[in-house]
Amino acid sequence: MSRKRLAKHELKRDRFVEQTFDWAHWAETHRRQFMAGAAVLALALAAFFVLRTMSRSAEEDASGAYLEARQAYFAGNFPLAAADLEDFARRHGDTSFGDDARFFRADALYQAGNNEAAAEAFEEFLSRHEDSPFAQTARLLSAAAYTRLNRYGDAQAAYERAVETAGFDGERARVREELARLHESQGDNASAAEEYRRVAELVPGTETAARALRRAAELSVEPLAVGGNGAGGS
Repeated sequence: MSRKRLAKHELKRDRFVEQTFDWAHWAETHRRQFMAGAAVLALALAAFFVLRTMSRSAEEDASGAYLEARQAYFAGNFPLAAADLEDFARRHGDTSFGDDARFFRADALYQAGNNEAAAEAFEEFLSRHEDSPFAQTARLLSAAAYTRLNRYGDAQAAYERAVETAGFDGERARVREELARLHESQGDNASAAEEYRRVAELVPGTETAARALRRAAELSVEPLAVGGNGAGGS
């Protein structure tokens, strides 16, 4: 008996063959979409690798430039360091070295005695890098810069921010000591004594606590009146 060639409709009675025909038909129908999607995916992958390579290259370039910018800082030429680090931040501020550059620029200005610019630079740094490892030091140095400028209200606010963001009691105690000294410098002995007592509460049983309590007691002593009606007076 001669073998008959099966027609397509006969083959489609078989479930597997039927699915094969249907998939092939769908694939042929959507071939252009497949090709377009594959092209888009290829472009996306290429763009990803290009951007990653560019990012790595930018970081490497920034690393070398940052070391050059810090040379004057290491040498103690703080005015030049401030200028070099400002230029670096302008060109590479979006890299991972941006926060370092902004902080050390502010510190260079402070070391150079340019307190007005230093205070502004520390505030700018904190506005951008509140969570930086340098942030707490920046708060304390900004307070010191404000103190040099006789801007005691701003200095007190900076110290209080540093107290709020301190990570542990020992650090809070050190900041409160600075705040107490600031009050002393202004002749506000009552506020200074209160700060010293807070220091003692933060680190009880330590030499720091004992020193703070002694100073609080000294500041709380009322001066003796001169020419008053003391005992034995007529």
